Formats: sequence, C-alpha cells, structure tokens
Amino acid sequence: MRDNRQWRLRARTALQNYFQKRSAPRLILTVLLIVIGLAGLIVSFVLLRSGLEQMWIRYPIAVFAGYGVFLGLIRLWVELEKSRFNPDLEIEEPLEAPDHRPFEPTWRSGHREGSWFDWLDIPSAFDLDEGCLPVLLIGALIGLLFVLAYAVMAAPALLAEVFIDAFIVSVLYRHLRIAAEGNWLGTAVRKTWLLAFAAAALLCLAGWCLEMLAPGTHSIGPAIEKLLHS
Repeated sequence: MRDNRQWRLRARTALQNYFQKRSAPRLILTVLLIVIGLAGLIVSFVLLRSGLEQMWIRYPIAVFAGYGVFLGLIRLWVELEKSRFNPDLEIEEPLEAPDHRPFEPTWRSGHREGSWFDWLDIPSAFDLDEGCLPVLLIGALIGLLFVLAYAVMAAPALLAEVFIDAFIVSVLYRHLRIAAEGNWLGTAVRKTWLLAFAAAALLCLAGWCLEMLAPGTHSIGPAIEKLLHS
C-alpha cells in the first residue's frame, strides 16, 4: 500500500507537469466553468418560468445542476486525452516530487462549533438591518469570485487526479505494471464537492440579499437595475 501511495504521488506529479506543459489545464477549467455557468443560467431560467421565483432557492439548484454538467464534461475531457496520450513518449517521471498541495479547499472553521452560518459570522435575520444587506451581498460575490479563482488555480492537480483514476487501468498500468484502485467520478466529486457547495451557499446568500434589497424582483439583472435607480 505504501509503495502504491508513493507511486501515485509521483505519477500525479508527472501528469501535473505534463498537463501544465501540453494541455493548458487552467484554460480548460475556465472554459468548463463558462459552459457550466451557461447551463446554470438555462436551468435558472426554466425554473423561473416554471414558477420558482425565489432567487435564494433557484440559484443553488442551478449550481448543482451545473455541477452535474461539470462532471460529465470532465469525463469527456478524459476520453479526449486518452485518445492522444502516449505514456511511453509523453510522461516524464520526476526524480523528486515537488512540494505541492492537492486539490482540496483548506479553509476550516478552526475550533469553533456550529453551522456554516456561524462560521461565516452571518447574524440572524432578527439582528439584520438594511445597512448590513449590501455588505453581505458584496461579501457573497467576493467569496464566489474566490471560489472560482481557487478552482482555476488548482486545475492541474484536479485534472491529474481524475486522469489517474480514469485512465490508470487501461494505460498506465500496462506501462508501469502497478495495480491501483480508483474511480474517476469518486475522485472528481471528492476534490470538488466542497467548492460546489460553497458556490451554492454564496449564491443562496446573494439571492436572499437581493430579494431583501429589491423586493418584487426575481433575478439578478432586474434586482441590480432596481438598486441602481433607487
């Protein structure tokens, strides 16, 4: 088991270097984020036309729908890479694995106990006044940008991890003759679910703030337009 873990770390590092040199992983993930963003907008529009007007409910649903699209696109990317990947020619195993962190969000609530809202220091609805809402809205949008930026910067590690589990049995095993266990979907979900949940929670908060600040609106565009003209 220890040899397998060491080999996996070295293989992941080698694949990470390969993707950074040959496949522009950050650009790939940026394009994927744009595509799933469009998918989320479509889902949100359909839900709105179906009668779901609350932004704080509709937007998280759209995020998780887009997340499903993301997982499907990741699998499609793996199949495309498999068709042009040759481990005998392409992969160069490093002598020493560089110090790097896996694709896992590092924020924690420390020693505090409680809900996500306690960790975010969001006051209860009874303590909020109208002056707090713009601050919460801006904070939610900044947090969403941080989540997206983090995902893009960590793209090489994510793609390398998924590629190992999706491709190792058919290609790398024959090349290196080392057995391994893994499932691409489990790896992709394990490495990204917390970011998806954070994005959904932040959009839920942003939608709720917009509904409070611009009553009667049901989407971001009209809400912002109403705020600008108020």
